[in-house]
Amino acid sequence: MLSKNKKGFNPSYDDVPNIRFSLRLTEKLQDELSNYSQKCNMSMNALILKCIEYALDNKEDINDKK
Repeated sequence: MLSKNKKGFNPSYDDVPNIRFSLRLTEKLQDELSNYSQKCNMSMNALILKCIEYALDNKEDINDKK
């Protein structure tokens, strides 16, 4: 269960990215992302952006581990 301050994953994406960045993936991960992005009717790039955004929004605060 998510805590009150953490958001669930939402695959829709509204922001327009404008910075180019290269990323190397395993073939298995690329296949999974490609299949999921097709199911969500979105680009793989937008899906990766949403995954990164979700991870950052739901990360543990480093200070909580001290």
